[in-house]
Amino acid sequence: MLFWLAVVLGIVQGFTEFLPVSSSGHLVILEAIFDISIDYTFLNILLHISTLLAVIYFYRKQIFYLITHPFCQMNKYLVVATLPAVIFVLILGPLFTDYMSNTTLVGIGFLVTAVMLSIAQLVTKKYTVPSMLNYKNTLLMGIGQAFAVFPGLSRSGTTLAVGLVAGTERQSALDFSFLMSIPIILASLVYELIFSDVWTTPIQVEWYSILVACISAFITAWLGLLLMQKIIRKINLWYFVPYLIILGVVVICCI
Repeated sequence: MLFWLAVVLGIVQGFTEFLPVSSSGHLVILEAIFDISIDYTFLNILLHISTLLAVIYFYRKQIFYLITHPFCQMNKYLVVATLPAVIFVLILGPLFTDYMSNTTLVGIGFLVTAVMLSIAQLVTKKYTVPSMLNYKNTLLMGIGQAFAVFPGLSRSGTTLAVGLVAGTERQSALDFSFLMSIPIILASLVYELIFSDVWTTPIQVEWYSILVACISAFITAWLGLLLMQKIIRKINLWYFVPYLIILGVVVICCI
């Protein structure tokens, strides 16, 4: 794989992982545009590890508390939010496997994400006293995360939109959306390591390309987390809607 292409994949994966625009959808677009035919599963796994390390570093204080207080309320909420995605993937996940690279479905996923963000932006204005995290809104966010397996549907966008529509306080919804991504990213990595051909397929990416791509993914993921923290204070999800609509239409019509 060309050095620059590996770096581009790292930057795109990192920056879009925590923005409500679907990192997997963007990677599918890159595959189609550059006609990537090689197996880069190994690089993809390392890029996910890089973004995982970024969110762990960003929330290191909260995560340390969760580890040292395993039976705290937040951990209970995380379990409740994670179960729907695990059940959904185990039952229906194989049905989506053959369609993950379908650009038309990815384009539709972008448009659906734009609609959800628009609804969240409009609905949140009616909540004068938003609620804190509870079993109801964390379960709803978990169900949203489960449906985000659909190609092009943003995980962070879906969970955040569902949380805001459920009346959750915006900062709590954002932080919980990112924290609940950790077990899911870990689970997806374990799944890839167990069921993919990464152990038998020759690595087709140079080590220096992998290193730079992973560093790029970590840095851009951290920047994406910072950006979302600034945006959520104004709940200005409108920033992403025009981009998703234009991208969705272009992908459906032209790619």
